[in-house]
Amino acid sequence: MSLVTSLIMRQMRAPIIILILGYAISILGMVLTPGIDDQGNPWRMSFFDAFYFVSYTATTIGFGEIPYPLTNAQRAWALITIYLTVIAWFYSIGKIISLVQDPTFREALTKNQFSYQLSRIPDTFILICGFGETGHALASALTERNIHVVVIEKNNRLIQMLPLEDFPLVVPGITGDARDPEQLIQAGLQHEKCAAVIAVTASDEINLKIAITSKLLHPDICVICRSELEDFEDNMFSFGTDFVINPFDTFANIFAMAIHSPSLHLLYDWLTGVPDTDLTNPIYVREGHWIICGFGRFGEGLYKQLLRSKVRVTVIDPSEEKREDFLSKPENKNNDFIIGTGFDAHTLTVSGIVDAVGLISGTNNDSNNLSIIMTAREINPDLFIVARQNKKANEKLFDAIYADILMQPSEIIARKIRTLLVAPLMIAFLNKARNQDPSWANITISRIMGALGESLPSIWTLHVNEKEAKALCQVLRLGRVIHVGNLLQNPRQREVQLNATPLMLKRKQKLLLMPTNDIAIKSGDQLLFCGTADALRSMKWSQNDLHSLNYIMTYEDTPDAFIWRQIHLFLKRNERRHRPRQHRHRMK
Repeated sequence: MSLVTSLIMRQMRAPIIILILGYAISILGMVLTPGIDDQGNPWRMSFFDAFYFVSYTATTIGFGEIPYPLTNAQRAWALITIYLTVIAWFYSIGKIISLVQDPTFREALTKNQFSYQLSRIPDTFILICGFGETGHALASALTERNIHVVVIEKNNRLIQMLPLEDFPLVVPGITGDARDPEQLIQAGLQHEKCAAVIAVTASDEINLKIAITSKLLHPDICVICRSELEDFEDNMFSFGTDFVINPFDTFANIFAMAIHSPSLHLLYDWLTGVPDTDLTNPIYVREGHWIICGFGRFGEGLYKQLLRSKVRVTVIDPSEEKREDFLSKPENKNNDFIIGTGFDAHTLTVSGIVDAVGLISGTNNDSNNLSIIMTAREINPDLFIVARQNKKANEKLFDAIYADILMQPSEIIARKIRTLLVAPLMIAFLNKARNQDPSWANITISRIMGALGESLPSIWTLHVNEKEAKALCQVLRLGRVIHVGNLLQNPRQREVQLNATPLMLKRKQKLLLMPTNDIAIKSGDQLLFCGTADALRSMKWSQNDLHSLNYIMTYEDTPDAFIWRQIHLFLKRNERRHRPRQHRHRMK
């Protein structure tokens, strides 16, 4: 018995008993009370007539349809019936209202609805712990790729607003503390369809507890955590967490790409962006003096990247302790540290803003960051601006300042997690691409633009196994050779190429960037593609439909149905039988 049913039976037991007794006494009294028919003969109501009379009387409907006029004795009993049943109904209705308003019942009803929604998910789902800005951005990014997600969040108001969100898929949500193992289990941690747990709360300590609980209760599940402190990162990895994402370190690597290889940064932006949106333009950073306002985790991470590039940097921060620590390190001897905030023109001028090429506004306060940027641009309009946006709600304000690079932690985390879940090979591809020449990145960009046009591509991974490529594996077992180029042919019109480009081939532990069309595919291979959504659908059709795969390999359009396939084979054999001998020899 469910908790909802149990609460209903417990709360409504007394009202139901009182209603039954009230009706039973009233009906019995009407049957026993004597009456007179239209001929003046004694008459008594049947049980059906009495039940009918009590029903419309107790509900205050009062049809007035009775076989004969009531006697005084019957009218007296009817008065007793009215007060008895109406009072019973008022008591029962009051109990129903009290039950509906009971917090325990409403919580049980919500959990029951959550369990129902969970059972209705057709595929695997991702459990997101924390539905703040990062969790919301992640749910939006994953549902846009038709990946089901489930949310557990401590703030009940956010869960109540969940049905109003404009997500492509239904997102079940439950109110609870993700640190509690029981509540994590209720949210679906041990469900057979739970494929991964993502801990993106605002606390590293809570994320660590979620990671430990997930790995202990479901060892085989993929666990992804957000962490901003190095100590917690190490602790998470020690418990087997699959991926730990630090938004500041991630952005520092993105910033390094923009400095060293604008083409590679553009490639990263295209391949990890939201599909079907407009292509972004390359970013070019001039060489010269940089100013960093705010020397916390964000500013320090970007400073290290600039230091590796041997760029002269001036840091502005109000902390005396940070200044002393900064100046005590020998690698910082060529750079300056000024005590201040950067809001005022005087501090910026002293730091050298007039001749600087770039400004990093990286405090943990959005108002301060906006003020720094506006003041700096009044002095030097040509600055390259890197802005830190802490709150999603301030998105329109940061859009209005037209920063060259914008760092929004929730978007950074959502983008990387989406890439990890949708195309795990993409991270390996980007790591290997960093070691390539800028010319390689330019060629890759040209190939992507030639295949896709002006929209950002979809990214997918083809696993050559029985589960994801049934027809492909069947053909390989027969000893036939399939090339990468075969997969790029349209299964409806073989001569037409799909709008897709292979990015990387993984064979065992070897990685091959930009595989050519003549490379033969082997069982167990993994291929990373980028392309349009239509190309993805067509490729899935080819790799799982034997008829379509045979067509793109042989130009022969063989029938699907058994009878027509047998007729087709008979005609082919008959054609070979009647073919002239010399001609047959020549065709071999």
